Amino acid sequence: MFGIFLPGMDSNDYDHIVPAVGIRYKNTNEYDPDDTLIYYDLYVDRKFEGTLSEDEMGSTRKMISRQMNACDGRIPLEVTVSKWDEPNLAFNEDPIEMDGIVTVYNLNIGSTYVLLRYSSYKNVPTKGDADAFMKSLHDFKHEFTADDTSYIYEDPKKIPSKGSVYYRCVLQPDECLSTC
Repeated sequence: MFGIFLPGMDSNDYDHIVPAVGIRYKNTNEYDPDDTLIYYDLYVDRKFEGTLSEDEMGSTRKMISRQMNACDGRIPLEVTVSKWDEPNLAFNEDPIEMDGIVTVYNLNIGSTYVLLRYSSYKNVPTKGDADAFMKSLHDFKHEFTADDTSYIYEDPKKIPSKGSVYYRCVLQPDECLSTC
């Protein structure tokens, strides 16, 4: 999630909060102004793309911390939900539950990973190694062994439109000792 400015709006911080659903890197271990952020604007049913150059995305706001390796608890992933729009609770529209699909990228075939789900951003560690993530207050964990460089997980638990869900993927901590 990040804030964007819309033409004609006057908030000092942001005008509209939108979900980032992916990022496409030119180089895996360094910033490139041509890296692409993929997001929805919640107004129309399509994905938008913008480069991370300071000219396009703004030079005054920190938006993304690069995910460096599997042992620091931040393996790249993308969450897709079954609806592109949501009911407006401010107009007394009933909330809905959405299906969530998590796609994890940059996996090492044969390694064991743990996908963690959180219902509050307050429980998601902002720093630490894979072990710190495993000890955090996650709501659910799903272990898997990579048989490809990406993995798709269909979350059996619905995602509420009136709440938030956060995912992190880490390399199984005992594997971090031998690979990181």
